[in-house]
Amino acid sequence: MVKLIDLSVPIANNASEPSKIYHSRLGSREGAKKISIRAGIAVKSFPDSCFLTLDKYSLTTHTGTHVDAPIHFGASMIGNNLNQKSITDLPLNWFYGQGKLLDFSTFPRKTNITVEDIKNKISDEKINLIKGDILLIRTGMDKMFGDKRYFTDGPGLSGEATNYLVSLGIKVIGIDSYGLDRSFPVMLNEYKETRDQTALWPSHFLGRRKEYVHIERLCNLSMLPYEGFKLSLFPIKLQGADASWIRAVAILGD
Repeated sequence: MVKLIDLSVPIANNASEPSKIYHSRLGSREGAKKISIRAGIAVKSFPDSCFLTLDKYSLTTHTGTHVDAPIHFGASMIGNNLNQKSITDLPLNWFYGQGKLLDFSTFPRKTNITVEDIKNKISDEKINLIKGDILLIRTGMDKMFGDKRYFTDGPGLSGEATNYLVSLGIKVIGIDSYGLDRSFPVMLNEYKETRDQTALWPSHFLGRRKEYVHIERLCNLSMLPYEGFKLSLFPIKLQGADASWIRAVAILGD
């Protein structure tokens, strides 16, 4: 029997979303008034004098559970076009396939997950990463979704760790924290102390040199095994966009 597990957080204003979401709704009664004028018919022509509701949202492409496209990672000076690919340029087969999970939920907050950490976890979990697998990183930070610490306390992959995974043939990496890199305040504080550019968004900036994408703000990874499941992570077809919201779903069973 197939079991579906929802891996997406709700899109709503809360302490974990620094960018405000604007939402308005045209109700069915007000809609009847507007459409009746446009259509040249009476409001009472509609059953119960009601038409249909219409919602409007204004939000960033990086709100909620979303995938970052290579164009989001910024301009490159090394002469390749990797960073030019938008959401609609990416192949659909990247977003459906076998999933593997590395569990770092006991890992210290605000720290980098290193190459050595990755190798040790692969060994401990006895999983075999295969080219084309979709890799999920569990940090447990989804339990803080809605709390401001979700934005400030998350661990992240070091640039070297992300590069290592990409070198294994992993094209899609997902994480259940605010971002694939450490939290904004942690990176910025380290940079201010050291003036070392590699402290700033190393996994994102790797995407200027290596072709991969990552998915941020997943949830419910605690419900997944280390392997033996499929993932459906399809982005919305936002033409030319730098990111897209997704309804991430894990599929277990036959």
